[in-house]
Amino acid sequence: MLDDPAVPSPTQAVAAVRRRREMFRHRGAAVHCPVCDRSFAVFQDAWNRPGAICWRCGSHERHRFQWLVFERRTDLLAQAGSILHFAPEYCLRRRLSAEAARRGARYVTADLDPAGVDLQLDLTALDLPDAAFDAVICSHVLEHVPDDGAAMRELRRVTAPGGWCLVMVPLDLGREHTYEDASIVTPQARRAAFWQHDHVRLYAPDIAERLTAAGFVVEVLRPAPTLGAADVRRARVLESDWVFLCR
Repeated sequence: MLDDPAVPSPTQAVAAVRRRREMFRHRGAAVHCPVCDRSFAVFQDAWNRPGAICWRCGSHERHRFQWLVFERRTDLLAQAGSILHFAPEYCLRRRLSAEAARRGARYVTADLDPAGVDLQLDLTALDLPDAAFDAVICSHVLEHVPDDGAAMRELRRVTAPGGWCLVMVPLDLGREHTYEDASIVTPQARRAAFWQHDHVRLYAPDIAERLTAAGFVVEVLRPAPTLGAADVRRARVLESDWVFLCR
């Protein structure tokens, strides 16, 4: 008899019990996750920074900022009849899928790896028609793409007139210019230069200029001016979590 996909595996059940236990241990009101609407005394540590991850939904700082942007800029989702989401993270995928279903919008997920997404797509050569989606979300993807110029032009091509494309990348605010060096190829060297073994560049805020060169009009949303200091602290959003809202 085939396994029932609705029945959790023993591993999943153990993980669920562990998650509930940690949620109880860290109950409180000092931090709040807008993605799952739960509060805790502190968020879970990530491998490289403290207090980063929501105990319940697994959101990181960037996910919480994205959702807070959607909450404050309600027109973004309200006017999007179709949404394309690259490399969708579980926490945002769950919320965006539910929001799209509520409004009767089309929500489509995509990745170069076909596992668990609707479409297998190469970001530098999208097998999609022009102006295919009203909204496109591309968060923490471009730093993995060797030809980010081609990827940005494709994002512009498939974004419908009047629509928007939300872009986020890891940012080094101490840099004036994006750093890339094609001779850096080993995982160890890339980790040292670009912060992660599978990154191919380290972006500076001048990514806005690259997106503009691809044909977008770019609005830069920074955490503190967008949310206010209190909400930044409560959601534990990083100063470097900038949203590039491209139209």
